[in-house]
Amino acid sequence: MIELDWTLYVQIINFLVLVFLLNLFLFRPIRRHLKERQDRLAAFEGDISALSDQSQGLTGEIQDKLAEARRQGVSEREGLKQDGAKSEASLLEQVKKQVEEEWATVEQKIKADMAKARKSLHAQAQSFAQLLAAKILGRELS
Repeated sequence: MIELDWTLYVQIINFLVLVFLLNLFLFRPIRRHLKERQDRLAAFEGDISALSDQSQGLTGEIQDKLAEARRQGVSEREGLKQDGAKSEASLLEQVKKQVEEEWATVEQKIKADMAKARKSLHAQAQSFAQLLAAKILGRELS
């Protein structure tokens, strides 16, 4: 059986002093450290949330700028295609004019050569006709 004597009171006082000292030097600092850690984690979560929102905003902004750059690229490409088509049409028109000019020059030269050949043949035709008639008739014509 348990005896209740003065040692029990000493043990109770010892226990209370120990609890007081443990609370003062161990439990309070640990609880304070856990509270500070919890506060830091909450602050980090807030920072993470803010950075996540900021990254979402930046991602949206980047997507918008990328879409705008693509639209500008398409617009510039179409403009360059139109400029190329105009340049092509201009070059084709110049080449066509040059070909027509050269064709006209060649045609005039051919006509001039034909006229020369006709004149030459016309002049020679008289003498060929006399030679041919002389051969057919067997005598010379005067």
